[in-house]
Amino acid sequence: MKIIYKISFIAAISGVLFSCSKTKVTPNTITRVDTSKTKISDLRLVGNWSIVTDTISIGNNNVMFHGTAGDYYKFTEYGNLYISETYGNLVDTAIYAISSVSNQVGWVNLYTRINGVATNIESTTPAYTILTSDTANLVLMQNAQTSQGVRYEKITFKKMK
Repeated sequence: MKIIYKISFIAAISGVLFSCSKTKVTPNTITRVDTSKTKISDLRLVGNWSIVTDTISIGNNNVMFHGTAGDYYKFTEYGNLYISETYGNLVDTAIYAISSVSNQVGWVNLYTRINGVATNIESTTPAYTILTSDTANLVLMQNAQTSQGVRYEKITFKKMK
């Protein structure tokens, strides 16, 4: 009789653990596949990129952040993106996709923490235009309309060695 209870308990725990996993995330504008198993076709952003500057303007209020040691964006060959930035104490885990047609990159945030407040509610970041992308430099720019006015951001990166 005890074996039946143990099997039932293990089955219940297994059902809970596996029912919460996601196998497909689809951003609004770019079709995605399961990034944990499939490599992306456009690999130009893959790597660890240290932040040189991050310029943000929302409704004509400008902020320029100079990256510090440990600030980075990490793009993987499986379409995963990991961000760590001391400005706003930002940590982000996302799935990204590149549109070769529009030369833009966009991502779906899966886990975000800003100033110690964390959320795992999925949100889509407006697309960034890839201005520069070579083996040593990356520049991303975004223009988006928000409830606070036009949001402009330009991030300059250097490839980490």
